[in-house]
Parts: sequence; structure tokens; C-alpha cells
Amino acid sequence: MTLLRMFAVQTKMHFVWYFRRDGEMMFWTLAMPVFFLVLFSFAFSDGPNARSSSFLVPGIIGAQVLSSGFWGIGVMLATFREKHLLRRVYLTPMPPWVFFASLVTYRIALLATQAIILIAAGGLIFHVRITGNPLEILAILVLGTATFVSLGTIIGALARTTESANNIASVLTVPLAFLSDAYVPIDRFPHAVAATLRLLPSTQFIDTFRDVAIGGAALSHYGAWLAVLGLWTFAGMAISARTFRWV
Repeated sequence: MTLLRMFAVQTKMHFVWYFRRDGEMMFWTLAMPVFFLVLFSFAFSDGPNARSSSFLVPGIIGAQVLSSGFWGIGVMLATFREKHLLRRVYLTPMPPWVFFASLVTYRIALLATQAIILIAAGGLIFHVRITGNPLEILAILVLGTATFVSLGTIIGALARTTESANNIASVLTVPLAFLSDAYVPIDRFPHAVAATLRLLPSTQFIDTFRDVAIGGAALSHYGAWLAVLGLWTFAGMAISARTFRWV
């Protein structure tokens, strides 16, 4: 079997496993971001709802990227290990990088679906407009996904059980979602706090994504932040490679 076919088969198996194990969660995975968009658009609105919605659509998409890495990948890997599925993968002739590349592709596909639904809901309900270059929007979305998937694999590498992986993912995802300019503008925090929060890779990703998608900014203006996200990606990959256990 060629590497490309291995990759395609493994990616398909991730979707099959997801639907069989958490098929009922698919609805909530796709519906809850829209619910949060409507809820927070009205709750945080200080003027026309389109203004708050334009802030929230990319913010919620960014929060889903965090969740996808920490919960979607970290917890998934811990579950695979607990059920001895990783051991079966390790015993196959498939190279490890193909397995992890298929994980990234699988999560990007789910995120793309969530993003399309959120953008459509924002446009239909609140008249949110996406003005950025589609290729640049895709590029920052892929980089952000790769960053937090690589960090999520550290959870999957270190957590011994699904329960512990869930706890770690919760501790990371919930605070970061609310402290990284996803739901609440960090400009409302004191200046020193806001300046510190802008150093978080999650804030840098979400702000870049928002400015490119909604503001129409050029991705090249965020070269420093893109470099930082790239460093986080490679750091996560390096740590995972040294600590990951297949059994």
C-alpha cells in the first residue's frame, strides 16, 4: 500500500471512529458554536449586533481550533491508548508521521465545516461579511490548527487515561478561550494584563485570523506572529516526539 493510500485510509478511519463513537455529538459540535454566536452577540452588543458578531465569528472559530487541538486530539489519543488502538497502529507498516498527518487533516476538515456554518449563520442573521483573501484565511486557519494540534498531542502523550486528558484539556481550553480575544475583547482588561495576554499563541492566532478574515488585512503584516506560531508548532512536535507512548 502506498503512503498516499495509507494516509487516505487512516483519515477515513478517523471519521468513521468519530461517527461511531460520538455520532450524536456531531450535531452539538456543529450547532453549539452557532448558539454561542447568537447568545454572545446579543449579550455583548453595545450597538448594532453586526459589530459584536463580526468580532465573535472569527473568535468562536478560533476557540474551536483550541478545542480541536486540546480536546479533539489530546483526549482522542489518550482514549486510543487506553483502548489499545495506538498499539495496533504502531504494529502496522504505516509510518507514524502518516498517522499524525491524517489526524491534522481530519481536524481541519471538521473545523472547515464549523467555520462555514458559523460564517453562513453570521452572514444570514447578523450580516457579517468576510472580506479577506480566501487563501490567506485558509493559510492562517491551517497554521493555527497545526499549532494547537501539535500542542494537543503533548496532552495525548502525557495523559495516562481519558479522564486525565479531559481534565488537562479543560484547564487549558476554557481559560484560553476567554482570555485570548475570542469572546471578550482583551482591550477591556487593564493595559498590563492585555499586553501579557497578547503574548499567548492563542491570542496571536485569533487576532491574526480576525484581522485577515474580517478586516481584510494582509497576512504578510503578521510575519512575527506567524513565526511564533510556527515555533510553537515545532516545539509541540518535538516534545510530543520525545514523550509520546504508543502503549
